[in-house]
Amino acid sequence: MDVYWENFKTPFLCIAGYSGVGKTTLLEDLIKRFNAENFSVGYYKHDAHRFAIDKEGKDTHRARSAGAGIITINDPNHFAMVGDNNFKKWTITHALEQCDCILIEGYKKSPFNKIVFLDAKGDLPIPLETPGIKAVVHQGVVNDRRLEERMMPLFHRDDLKNIYEFVRTHFISCASPLYGAVFVGGQSKRMGKPKFSLSYNNGVPETERMIKLLNPFCEKIFISSRSDLDMGPLANLPDVERVNDDHIGLGPVGGLATLMSRHPDKAWMITACDMPFIQEKNFDTILRERDPLRYGTCYVQEKVPQKSSNGSREDLSQANSESGDSLRVEPMCAIYEPKFILPLFESMSRQELSLSRTIRELPFKQVKIPDQDRNNFMNTNTPEEYEAARLKREQVREQEKNAL
Repeated sequence: MDVYWENFKTPFLCIAGYSGVGKTTLLEDLIKRFNAENFSVGYYKHDAHRFAIDKEGKDTHRARSAGAGIITINDPNHFAMVGDNNFKKWTITHALEQCDCILIEGYKKSPFNKIVFLDAKGDLPIPLETPGIKAVVHQGVVNDRRLEERMMPLFHRDDLKNIYEFVRTHFISCASPLYGAVFVGGQSKRMGKPKFSLSYNNGVPETERMIKLLNPFCEKIFISSRSDLDMGPLANLPDVERVNDDHIGLGPVGGLATLMSRHPDKAWMITACDMPFIQEKNFDTILRERDPLRYGTCYVQEKVPQKSSNGSREDLSQANSESGDSLRVEPMCAIYEPKFILPLFESMSRQELSLSRTIRELPFKQVKIPDQDRNNFMNTNTPEEYEAARLKREQVREQEKNAL
């Protein structure tokens, strides 16, 4: 099996065994069940023999015979592509990584995670010591008692529901550990002073508050910053590591790309230092709603109507029809899974510096913001906004004290 599968960020599982034991029947059932739960499934077939998807004499066959490296053909509903091995790694990676999970038919001798079918006599097609065997499917006969001694999960091939639950649980269990990051590297030009050091009550800098909010949910906390930013005493907070952006002038996109490059096997829960009303419950919710099989999990909320040229509020339905979408993505209170690194760098390469636009192009788990929490996701950019937020935070604090 090609070694580049070792670097896949999307979880995959091989379904392996001799021909005729029921692999394709099981795969068909698994795909149907995943689709019923709105999972996007990639299917990869290993064929030990040569295959062809077009007929001799057809236009695509003639172009291929003439030496074209990649042939594509499409109709209104789907497309197909044929290429030689020089293009295999990039094409397969780019296509299949967009799925939530991948089912592979074949590769019984590979070291990767696999479910193995016994033959009709109850024998394994590979040695039991082969790496990656996660479960065994039989046809009513199991000869090797070592399977039970090792407490290997055993399923009859007709036990489709329980096999599906096992596969689904396996994919979910592949979730990457979660790291957290507070982004502090903005220029703060409109504010006139660094936003990371602002305090809204009790003299505690907002950066410290954000770190405390993330801490219960993440294995490790980082501060994402520009290298030229003097953070004073905040630069030496205990148990917090500062990471300076490798990609200068690209905002949160560059900061996230740096973090994901340093720790490519980790997922990231991120926030910004200028969201004075964000609460612990907002991070708790996004973690509970996390779908580790997607590119990430983010909050979305209804767009607020914008003021028209005459100063009145536009009709929301009109504004939404013009924008093409009624939901606004909140990229700075979100979880980004490891496989997001590829589209992130692709966005950077074309100077697309909006995390929101990159998210919209991908299958993200979307979490609606409750109406009562809309203000939690506001940020402050000017002295006037800061002062209004500070006063509101003080009022909330007084109300909480009086309620005790």
